[in-house]
Amino acid sequence: MMDDFQLDARRWRFLDNPARYIERETGGLEIEPLTRQFRTAKEILSRLATGRGVLLADDVGLGKTTVAAVVAWVVACQDGRVRIYAPNDVLRRRWAEELERHVPMLDQVGASTDRIRQGDVERLRSGSIQVATHHALVRSHGNNEQRTACDLMIIDEAHRAKGDGSAFNEALRNLGDRAKRTLILTATPFSIRLTELEQLLQFAGASKLEAVGRYASDLKRLHLLGSGHDADAESKRLVGAAKAAIEELQPHLIRHGVDDLSAGERKHFGEIRSARWEIATPPVRPEELQLLLRMDRLLQLAPERKGERRNDPRFHIGWQHVGTELERAEDRVGADANPIVRRHIRAAKASLNSRRRSPHPKIAAVSDAIRPLIDAGEKVLVFCHHRATASELLSTLERTLKTDPAPRGGLPERVWRAAWKSALANDDALVNPIVDWLCTPGVRRQIAAWLGEPAGTGSALAAQFERMKVRRAGAGVPTIREAATTLVEALLHEQSTSTRALLKSISKGERAFGGKSSHFPGRLDEGIRVMGAWNHDSAGQPPKTLYTGRPDIVLALFNSPFGPDVLVTTDRLSEGVDLHRCCRHLIHYELDPSPVRTIQRNGRIRRVGSWAALTRKPILYAYPTFGGTRDEKAVGVMRQRISAFGLLLGGVPSLDDDSESDDSEQSFAEAVLQSARRELESINRELRV
Repeated sequence: MMDDFQLDARRWRFLDNPARYIERETGGLEIEPLTRQFRTAKEILSRLATGRGVLLADDVGLGKTTVAAVVAWVVACQDGRVRIYAPNDVLRRRWAEELERHVPMLDQVGASTDRIRQGDVERLRSGSIQVATHHALVRSHGNNEQRTACDLMIIDEAHRAKGDGSAFNEALRNLGDRAKRTLILTATPFSIRLTELEQLLQFAGASKLEAVGRYASDLKRLHLLGSGHDADAESKRLVGAAKAAIEELQPHLIRHGVDDLSAGERKHFGEIRSARWEIATPPVRPEELQLLLRMDRLLQLAPERKGERRNDPRFHIGWQHVGTELERAEDRVGADANPIVRRHIRAAKASLNSRRRSPHPKIAAVSDAIRPLIDAGEKVLVFCHHRATASELLSTLERTLKTDPAPRGGLPERVWRAAWKSALANDDALVNPIVDWLCTPGVRRQIAAWLGEPAGTGSALAAQFERMKVRRAGAGVPTIREAATTLVEALLHEQSTSTRALLKSISKGERAFGGKSSHFPGRLDEGIRVMGAWNHDSAGQPPKTLYTGRPDIVLALFNSPFGPDVLVTTDRLSEGVDLHRCCRHLIHYELDPSPVRTIQRNGRIRRVGSWAALTRKPILYAYPTFGGTRDEKAVGVMRQRISAFGLLLGGVPSLDDDSESDDSEQSFAEAVLQSARRELESINRELRV
């Protein structure tokens, strides 16, 4: 069958001159990253012109979306039909924004917003770009809708395909070949099961994958061996397998690591401090350990179902889940429980009630570590894995991180309002709720601290906004007016439909579900300095600062210098969103079992134009532990696997996959990697362009 996929290389000559391209760009592109991204885009287009597809596996934050968006435009502007499949609606909207971002620079070759279509999978006309979700593809396949034919199919975050179960993979197998060319984006080549990796590589045109399979097997074997094996021999074996695998991967796969970039490019991402950010947590006390052991025994005696997991990691990092499971166990056994079970329940309840008189030791330690940071003008991002853990942490931080709510500055609200009206100079009616929020006592107090001595009139205060930097930071950060203008633009962006709807509701004084008035989140009144964002599971009273709607407004606020200094969230925000524009501190309070998720979290604040890069201060990641519990071991293992993640192209198992491993197995794997590190780093660089 004749392949009619054709591209005219003359139509992407603009990729040879990133400096000229950037002259017309106003969204924050930088010449050093853009030069590499354009070089990568050229290589992808060349490979697409001569072969079936490409797998792009750059490190998190290096701009895979930018690269793929440029490739999509080149194909679409040559009358090709492009389909982009993102994991969810949030990332779908981000894709549309990224595509729109390049329209002004590519209008001469035919790019226009009219070519972009969002929503369900549908038939495309020539020159169109369809942005849909993984779920939309599955639904289309389930309905037997044959609407997936295209010239280029882009699969974003392909490493998440396994989370969609077999339905997504089945849809790709049955409909993927309806695309003439495929561009696959993933965090790393080996972060998914080998069978799924082979499928994606086959979409990219790979036919010989025996060496890739052997390398994947050797990576698994590495984490099963322990003392008594020859580390040097295993190191040589691993290096040999890596060389053979890279040779097979090289024609189909491109990968750049952030630490392999030039110094000129790395400065735009922010440097990670070499020394660890340690948050000191007191070790578990005997009475706390006794409670954990008693819960383990109780769930053994009165399980909800046979084989139920007893040593739940949530027991070690908070008291809320302990209480929930204790209540459920008591309800299950009822009044007919045997004396041993009743004794365990009584003792556990008494111990837990005693513990709850003060915050959990790990929560208290994290609060103590955060306080001086936010007092110094920094923002802090905190990730949890479970919503119950996030809820307990946020509720405590609401209390422990409060500041003096007494007003500062002494200016009447009307002076602030006049200043903001002058500084923003925006007649859109939806700006009014934003100005109202900026004029709330808590936000006024926050900004007054940056000014030192606020001017006494609206015009003079507006002049201060024009001149003074946010958060008393250095020369590289925006002024107060610039930051506020950027915030308004983000909140009013036409893609932020949920935020615009909320602002309209506030303007009209409408009531939200449940009869409560719609309100602007992120208020700092009552001395509040924190905010949460996840889907509440309706169990118990949610924290007062939790926002459960679409996260667009939360992202905009946290990426601005205004509003809450601390954001507590779940892995709902661990992929595909930017949280770096005003934050360089990230705390992994609770870990997801997968190293991929931890890497994705870290990438939220290590991106081009980060706060760390602007302020020339380091990025800090913290992995606090509750010493003497399972939490301490889990964090230790995760840290070791993060260290090996890039070295092994992500080929490290999750914590759950290795929950029964002993220390000797982990130490042996470290010894092998230490011996092989230099050669593996050199081999991996062969995947760069």
